[in-house]
Parts: sequence; structure tokens; C-alpha cells
Amino acid sequence: MTVNCEKVELDVESCDTRPKKKENFPAEENLVSTFATFWNISNTIQGLPILVIPYAIRNGGYLAVITLFLVATASNYTGKTIVECLYQRDSKSGKRTRVRSSYADVGDAFLPKIGGHLVLFTQFFQLLVVASVYPLLVGRLLAKSFPHVPVPCWLWTITGGFLFLPNIFLRNLSQVAWTSVLTVLSAKIIFITVFTYSIYQFHKWDLNSLNQLDASTFPSALGILVASYLSQPFVPLIEGSMRYKEKFNFLMNLSYGIMTLLNVIIGVVAYMSFHPNTAEVVTNNLPEGSFRRAVNVMAAILSFTSYTLPMFTIFEIVENSNISYLPRDFGKSFFSPSVVIFRASLISASIVFAASFPAYTYFLAFVGSIAGISLEFIFPPLFHIKLYSQELSWSNIVLDVVVFSVGACASVTGAYFSGRSMIHTYNQPVKNQCS
Repeated sequence: MTVNCEKVELDVESCDTRPKKKENFPAEENLVSTFATFWNISNTIQGLPILVIPYAIRNGGYLAVITLFLVATASNYTGKTIVECLYQRDSKSGKRTRVRSSYADVGDAFLPKIGGHLVLFTQFFQLLVVASVYPLLVGRLLAKSFPHVPVPCWLWTITGGFLFLPNIFLRNLSQVAWTSVLTVLSAKIIFITVFTYSIYQFHKWDLNSLNQLDASTFPSALGILVASYLSQPFVPLIEGSMRYKEKFNFLMNLSYGIMTLLNVIIGVVAYMSFHPNTAEVVTNNLPEGSFRRAVNVMAAILSFTSYTLPMFTIFEIVENSNISYLPRDFGKSFFSPSVVIFRASLISASIVFAASFPAYTYFLAFVGSIAGISLEFIFPPLFHIKLYSQELSWSNIVLDVVVFSVGACASVTGAYFSGRSMIHTYNQPVKNQCS
């Protein structure tokens, strides 16, 4: 993804992202503070986890908790690895120079003419599937908020999907950054609300319930955990916008540490409070009535704002890609007919796809097991070893090989079990997705 404006902060200044001239480095006045960078990193791993990690723990118990820590640790490492691959080190002086600006650039350096396109395609597919989850979540939230209204879940999803259409008019990263404010606020409100309610259910807590493991569904849940920590496509942009780039690794550790701790807390507490009927969307476990409706409104806002970043990234991938068969004026104007039609079609497709696909959670797990794990745990160590082969210590090489090997095994296992679950779902009588 080529983005000429690398300013990612809560700012209302206009920021043109069209390719007038390639600029890998932002102007000094556009560099963001350490505080803003912390939130930018945190925003890439917020949203989906708050709502679905309790369900993942339902499928894996203690193993899910341990896996969550391992996924977060490995994703943190590979995110920093991708940023390291943006630089080239002078063999004499040891000085680092930033010579690449995106994940795709690193892919091109690994395998010229092919690697970049492979990364872009994988990003596009993974981000589109992740984005499609949010209209589905809104549909389920609406269905559970109004259980006595005889409307099927797919129609709730289509109805709620209209809220996502204004994303057609996204023009720059500043607009996307403003949605991050709502993402943070709504996620924190949901966390506090669910956690507080769960405290009142303390008498139901049973640590022994965490001993359970469903071997047939846990590998699919792994795809959800992977999708929850997909920050690799965004960290090159975030690091490039920093005023003090030497603090990037520290901020990655801090952001991942805090967000993972919050995810584990809400996952374990909510699971034990609602066991054994922990829903795929945890807010649907709250008591029916105005209380659940109010919390689900915040969850719907969280879904809407979380949708914006992956969809905007997809727009940038395609509109700045110079694909030969696209119209000549494609991407040159914000509101040219070709761009508006493309964006409207893509958003509509994500909504209709989510509404019509049975057991979308399994499909998310299937794609996450292939594309998501590739972006997080397979590509980064391969790129790292190739680009830094002369500089890495044996311990670094071993670590990269371990991450790659575990990622490859998890990819095969997750794809097999989630694929089997999808086939099983198709062989069952059609039923309401929201049930």
C-alpha cells in the first residue's frame, strides 16, 4: 500500500493521499508525538477482541488464554520485524536508513516483481474478510436487541449495513484517525460495562470451567485470535509518522502488553460469568431489555468505527496500485464516477457477503488461518532472514525459524478444522445465523 501522507494522528488538517509524488518520509511538522503513536498502535488491535475473545476462550479454556499470550507476543515481534525490514544498515558506520515505506515494499525486496503483489493480494483478501465481520456483528446485535421482532438475521445485517455506506467518502487518514477516538471510547465503555456486570456474577465463576477444550472448534477459534492482532499492514505507516522513531519498539511492547492484558481479563471474566452459554458476541449475553440495547448500541458503534481502517486500507491498496486494466482516471479524483462505483460496490459486497454466508465465523477463521497467519507469522520471518542474512545472530535466525514453523503448522491445522466446520455447516439444515 502506497500512502503519500503518513500522518496518523487525531488531527483535522486535510491530508491528500493521492499519488502526486511519492514521499516515503513525512514533513517534520507532520510527525506525531509518542503519546499519539501509542494510541495509533493500540487502535490496530482494538475492536474485535473485546467482543469475541470470550467466545474463543469458550472453545479453548486455558489453552486459549495461553495461545492468546503467544499470538500477541509473536505478533508484536513480527510487527517490529517488518519495521526493521524497512531499513538498510550501512556496513561501515552501522547507521540505519529507511529505504522502504510499506509491507509491500518489503515483499518486493524479498522477491522482486512477485513479493509485493503477493503481499498486496493477501492484505486485500484478509482485510476484506475482516471488514465484512463488522456488518454481521451489527446484524446480530440488532437481532438480539429486538428478539421479538420477526426479522431474519440476514435482513438485520443488510439493514445495519446502511450505516457503513458513508465510508465511500473517506478521503484521508485524518478522517480515519477521528474514528479511532470512537473506537477507543466505545471499546472502553463496553469493557467497563461487561466487566462490572460480570463482577456481580462472581458467584457463578468456576475456574474448573477453563479446563475444557473442544478440539474440533478450537483451531477455528485460533483464526479469531489471529485476526484480533493483525497490525502488520499498518505498522510501517505508524512508525514512519513518528517524531521519535527510536521509541517504536518500546511503544509496541507497551501497547501490546496493555491491550493483551485487557483482552485476557475481559475474555476470562466474561466467559466464566456466562458459561456455558457464552455468545459469539459477548454483549448478547447481557440481560434483555434497555440495558442490553444501550450496550449493543456502543458495540455497533465499535463495529462501525473498526470497519473504517481496514476498508480505507483496501481503498488505498487498489486506488494507488496502477493496475493496468483499471480506468485511466481511476484514483485520480476523490469523487470520480469510477472511484465512487468501486467503493460503493466493495462496501455493498462486504455487507451482502456477510449476510448471506452461513457460519461466517468459520469462514473468518479459515481465511485468518491462511492469509492472516501468512501476514503475521510466515512472511515477516522469511523477509527478515533474507534481508538481514549477513547481520542476524544464530539466536535471531532460530527465533525466526521457530515463528515461521509454528505459524505454518497453525495455518495448516486451522485451515483444516475451520474448513471442515464450514463443510459440516453447509450439510446442516439452513438456520438463522443469529441463533
